[in-house]
This record gives sequence, C-alpha cells and structure tokens, in this order.
Amino acid sequence: MVKSITLCADDYGQNTAISQAIIALLKEKRLSAVSCMTTAPEWPAHARELAIFKDQTDIGVHFNLTEGKPLSSAFIALYGSSFPSLFTLLKKCYLRQLDPTVVYAELNAQLDQFISSMGRLPDFIDGHQHVHQFPIIREATLALYAERLRDHFCYVRSVYDPKAWLRIRENAYIKQLIIQLCGAHEFKKQLIQRNIPHNSSFSGIYNFAPAAAYAQLFPRFLQQSENRGLIMCHPGLSQSQNKDEIKAARALEYDYFQSEQFVAACLQHHVIIKRFSF
Repeated sequence: MVKSITLCADDYGQNTAISQAIIALLKEKRLSAVSCMTTAPEWPAHARELAIFKDQTDIGVHFNLTEGKPLSSAFIALYGSSFPSLFTLLKKCYLRQLDPTVVYAELNAQLDQFISSMGRLPDFIDGHQHVHQFPIIREATLALYAERLRDHFCYVRSVYDPKAWLRIRENAYIKQLIIQLCGAHEFKKQLIQRNIPHNSSFSGIYNFAPAAAYAQLFPRFLQQSENRGLIMCHPGLSQSQNKDEIKAARALEYDYFQSEQFVAACLQHHVIIKRFSF
C-alpha cells in the first residue's frame, strides 16, 4: 500500500541558513510543507521568496512562545520583551500562571504577521517546541482556530503518538515521552471532538546530538508513519553563523534530503511526499 506523507520543514524565517535550505529543498520538490516562525526579525524578507511555492506546498504558522521576542503589546506588558524558556513556559502553563487572553493576543499577532507578509491565511498551524498542545495555550489555539480559521481549508498539527511508550530502544525515548505527557493526547482528543482536520500520525522526533545517524533514523520515521501522517524535519545550511544549538543537525538533515538515499528510502517504504489532503 502506498502511503501519502506530509514532510514539513520547521522554523522557516528563523535565520537565513534555515530559510535558504528550505527554499533549495522546495525547488527539488523534497518537501511538502513549511512551518514559519513569524516572530523572527528576518521573516518578512524571507516570506516573499517562500510565497512563490504556495501552489505546491502547505505553508503554515509555527506559533512561537519560547524563542526571541513577542509581537503583541499585551504579552510584552505582562511578561516582558523576551519569551520565557521552554521550562518556564511549561511550568506557568501547568501552574495556571499564564494569562489566556494574553496568549490569545500573541497568537493572533503572529497570525496577523503571517497574513501581512503572505497575503493570505495559512494552510495549517502548529507550535515551536510543540507549545500549541500545552494547557492554556491549546485552549487559545483552538479558540483562534474557531474564530479565524474554521471556514478556511486549514489543518492543525497533532503530535500524538500512541506507540511512543513502546519505542524504548529508540533514539530520544525520554524526549518522546515528555512530548506525549505535555498534552498530546488531550489535544488530539479536542481536534477529533471539534472535527478539526489533522495528521493521522506524527514522527520525526530524535536527539539532535547524534545527528550523523539521521540517514538511519529517517527510514524508521517513514515506517512508523500512517497514510496522511506528518514527519517534521529541521534542515539548514552548514555555513550558518547564527547562534543555533542544532545547526550541525540541520546541515546533516539538509544533506540527507538532497541525497538519493532519501529518494530510495521513500521508494522502499512505498511513501509519496505530498501536501496534506482533506
């Protein structure tokens, strides 16, 4: 059976090395979705180049609450001019110390920034470091979807993986479990209850440190994926001068997706890389 998989490159706009790598892969038709970090200072300039691919690629918003600076005055007034760390944000969510109206304002500002640069609504939404599934943030995400995206052909990324608990021998097992424990099942349930289109499976999680093994990891992601599933990736060019903790991994991912190994793996696992189908 042939499987249709959405291969989504995250963090477009974060820096030039990431954006250029994604554009190069789009030209080779190696990706089928791109998630955009609209809070990044370089985003507006990079958006123009990405817009060329709007008819062949799903282009979405990568909601960011942990890196760089917020866009909304409401968020800045209450929490300062820089986003908190991932740990601090997660703690605030579970202790109910995060104001939902402020989160909603920030998500709206990031969506507005996307529309301003791209001239249209996104094809999908998700979250940088999967923050869109955290308590409080997920309610704000779902409210924004109902208010502004419900009548548009827009899907939402689910990171729920019911078999994550069984992958004890796999790379980044603890990381996978933490992601699942941070609201993945509840968010998936909400998407189903609200009849919101979403991917059937999710893969692509690994420990970025041993990135040299990516050529061995990716075929496993293909094998794990269901039809209409989604695999996230993080390609980037090797000459990046930016302070990016995973830039070495990004370069290795980029090289892999440019290679014939990637094409052969898709053929071997009977996978077609396509846009999400409703």
